[in-house]
Amino acid sequence: MNPMLTRILAVLTVAAGAAVLAGPAPLAVAGGLLLGFALPGMALTGALFTGRMLTSVERTLLAPALSLGVLIVAGLGIHLTGADLDRPAWTVATAGVTLVALLVAALRPRRAAVAPQPVEEEVAVAEATPAPRLSARDAEAVAEAHTIVMSVAPSEPVSEVTATEKAQRYRLARQLLPLALVLAILAGASWLSFGTSRALFDTPVTALSAAPSGPVDSQGNRVVAVSVRGLLDADAPYTLTVAGATGTPPTRRIIAVSADGTWSENLTMPGDQRMTVSLFRAGDTTAYRTLFISAVA
Repeated sequence: MNPMLTRILAVLTVAAGAAVLAGPAPLAVAGGLLLGFALPGMALTGALFTGRMLTSVERTLLAPALSLGVLIVAGLGIHLTGADLDRPAWTVATAGVTLVALLVAALRPRRAAVAPQPVEEEVAVAEATPAPRLSARDAEAVAEAHTIVMSVAPSEPVSEVTATEKAQRYRLARQLLPLALVLAILAGASWLSFGTSRALFDTPVTALSAAPSGPVDSQGNRVVAVSVRGLLDADAPYTLTVAGATGTPPTRRIIAVSADGTWSENLTMPGDQRMTVSLFRAGDTTAYRTLFISAVA
């Protein structure tokens, strides 16, 4: 890869990561698209295919394909490590893979084309010595004695045909190598995804839901049945908050985990306000599940 292009991609990767983590929404979206669909694939293309010249079509197809492969493998790796699949994890994973691939491409020795050196052949020229003069009869006798009759059959260029076939096969293998690499990445990611889905098939999922609101009474309130399923003892005790208009303190209640891991209760809420129901795990300051209940017209 061109050293100037390597430096440009490195600066662009750092800028995209900073935009995703700390930039405004438009820059964060642009940086996320670059890290998700372009930069990792471009860096891996330069690191994996330094020994051959890729066509524009191959580069156009490899960049998004390898980038998607990085997203799949990185997501599975983040999940297997137990980390949260959030914005910082995705940014660090994609930007890290891109920078490592650029470093490999920069440190990899480049193949220089060495021109063949002309071989000088020394031709020894012997000094001509005067040959003795022979008579016509003697010259004819000497010529007949040294004459060899040979029949030469035309030879087929077997070696040239074999070399051409080998060159065509080698060129075909090089053209199919990027496609094979992409298929291998997708196959590996599919295998990891299938194994992870089987391992997590019986994992309970915590869900927060609510039934349709009841009618508004004379005091302007309505009753909403709120339920939670998939509660875990390891995350108990849970806290449920109900907040309405801005400036009004939310109501809180502690939810204990039952034997079947479910909880349900009818909650009284104002009919003319949009309510926010949030579920917190023990020790969390950010809502684990959030539910919005619209106002009754």
